Amino acid sequence: MSSPSSPAPSPTRRHPKRHPLRRLTAALAIGTLAAGVATAGLGAQVATAPPAAAATCSSDFTDVPRTSAKYGPVTWLSCQGITQGYADGSFGVGKAITRGEIAAFLYRQVTPNHPKNGATYFTDVPGTGKYYSNPVTWMAQAGLAKGYADRSFGVHQAITRGEMANFIYRLAGATKKGPPYSPFKDMGWSTPSYHEASWLEAQGIATGYQDGTFRPRQTITRGETAIMLQNAHRYISGRGDVTTSVINPLPSGDGNTGGSTAAWKTKAASWATAKAKSSSSYYQWGGNGPNGYDCSGFIVGAFAAGGKGGLPRRAADQYRAADSYVPLSQVQVGDLVYWSSGGSVYHIAIYVGNGKIAHARNEREGVSITSIDYAPYNMLSVAGRYN
Repeated sequence: MSSPSSPAPSPTRRHPKRHPLRRLTAALAIGTLAAGVATAGLGAQVATAPPAAAATCSSDFTDVPRTSAKYGPVTWLSCQGITQGYADGSFGVGKAITRGEIAAFLYRQVTPNHPKNGATYFTDVPGTGKYYSNPVTWMAQAGLAKGYADRSFGVHQAITRGEMANFIYRLAGATKKGPPYSPFKDMGWSTPSYHEASWLEAQGIATGYQDGTFRPRQTITRGETAIMLQNAHRYISGRGDVTTSVINPLPSGDGNTGGSTAAWKTKAASWATAKAKSSSSYYQWGGNGPNGYDCSGFIVGAFAAGGKGGLPRRAADQYRAADSYVPLSQVQVGDLVYWSSGGSVYHIAIYVGNGKIAHARNEREGVSITSIDYAPYNMLSVAGRYN
């Protein structure tokens, strides 16, 4: 990619001095890393360099001298074309790496095929135009990253060691659970990222710190990232291709193709929003109101408030009765979205705009407004549209 790996003091990208071939020798990779990996708190087992690595490739970052324990991994990262550092000649070896940067690093390391349709999956990441646009889009499509509850990715937020472990574990396709007795003093079976960190430790990708901790909430530096990615290369190289996205993109707009939303749909969405925000509303199996609703009864009430009568009562029938179906990326105010299991629609909600839906969920959650992607795995890929 021609875009910088991370924000730099100036737009000019810095390229290290290169020999004819771009890869390190296995000797360079192993020798320099093993000498001081404990100071980085990461695994000492180094991924073997590709067989074609017969010549050397050097780097001369101002903050990574050849005597540094991180020189080998950082040089490997540079020679693989994963990053080129900053315009001032530094690599930023001790600087925390952001979630956007690690997305770009992983993307360049595995070079995946995936739908490049310009769709937006997170509120803070445009589908095109940024060095992290394609990488973050790919991570969403592949199910490697789901972002935060507000549908942001946190692109400029420093990534933690636990989050890094999660990304590598998922990309490697690992499924093994951690042992009953933790290899880390600060992590147990129920600790977030425990299974991922334990897998990394078992593969020699990240062994933690000398005091026996993994520190999953601690941010990871660019130098530590170089070590971890080199160690993980044998497990993630060539992986990550996507044919069908795991999660759906955010809606592209809230109006219809004619430039406005039908009045009855606006009324229906407004009624649903008000009911969802009312403290008197609650979930009731078979409920038709005025305060207790189940999911399909809630939709009947919303349509009736908009003056649209005659809607079937059951969720499956409401799905079949739609006049047309559109991709979720094109959902508009008043459209219905569905969840299905075993070929049968079991839950339904109404889209109220701004990436939100209103629905009667269950006894515990009640009638509420959530993100459209609050439960993506059983969600149908289309929305139902009524004229």
